[in-house]
Amino acid sequence: MTNTGTHPETNDLLSRRLRLIQHRDGHRAAADDVLLAWAAWRAHPQAGRILELGCGKGTVGLLLLSRMPYSLVLGVEAHAPHYALACRNAVLNGMELRFYPRHGDLRDGGLLAGEPPFDLACGAPPFLPVGSGVQPKDTGRAAGRFELRGGVEDYAAAAARHLSAEGLLVLLMDGQAESRPLQAIRTAGLFPRRILDVLPHPGKDAKYRIYEASRAAGEVRRETLALRPSRESAGWTEEYSRIRSALDLP
Repeated sequence: MTNTGTHPETNDLLSRRLRLIQHRDGHRAAADDVLLAWAAWRAHPQAGRILELGCGKGTVGLLLLSRMPYSLVLGVEAHAPHYALACRNAVLNGMELRFYPRHGDLRDGGLLAGEPPFDLACGAPPFLPVGSGVQPKDTGRAAGRFELRGGVEDYAAAAARHLSAEGLLVLLMDGQAESRPLQAIRTAGLFPRRILDVLPHPGKDAKYRIYEASRAAGEVRRETLALRPSRESAGWTEEYSRIRSALDLP
C-alpha cells in the first residue's frame, strides 16, 4: 500500500495481466466493472473507437483493451482524483497509447469537439438523486452513486452526440425500475435492442440491469444472468465463470 496525498492507495491485480491502482477506502473495482466491460465487448467486439463515459480510474477501459487489442478507448472523467488514477493506470499497464482519459464533465457538449464518431459508448451512470440518501464521505464513492453531475439521461445524450451511425451504447444501471433508463435512451434518439437482468442468484431480484441500444429501432431481446447458482453457494455460475474467463480474470 502507498499513500499519495490524502488518499492511501493499493496496487491490485485486476486480471492475470492487468494491475489497478485504486484508493484503499474509496470506490473500488467490483463485479459491475466486469459486467460492463464484458457487455460492451459482446455488443461490438470489432469496435475501433470506444467512448467510456465516467471512466473512473480506468477499470472498464483497461479490461476492454485487454480483450480488444486493436481498439482505442477515450475515457471521460469529471472527478479529478479518479482522472489522475486513470492516467497512472494507463501507464502502469503500458496502454497509454490506446487509453486516453479526458478530464471533464460529460454534459459539456464541447468537451469532445473535433473527435471523430465512436463505434461504441459505454458507462455506468450513478442512480441516486441528490438528497435521496446519505452520501458517502469519500467523494469518489459519492460520485459513483449519486447524480452529482447528472444521471442516465446525460449519459445517453452524451453517447448519442458522439456515436457513429452504426454505433452502439451499453449502459449498466442498478436493478430498480427500468422505465427511466429506457425513456432516457429513447429521448436521446436511440432504441433499446437488448436488456440483461443480472441476478445475485436465481430467484432473486436483479441487482444490475444492462441496456444495449442503437440508432435503429427493432425487437428488444431480453436475457437473464445469475452470478451464483444459489444463495448458499460461494462459487460462480458456469455462465458468469465464462465471462470472467473471457476477460482473463483469476
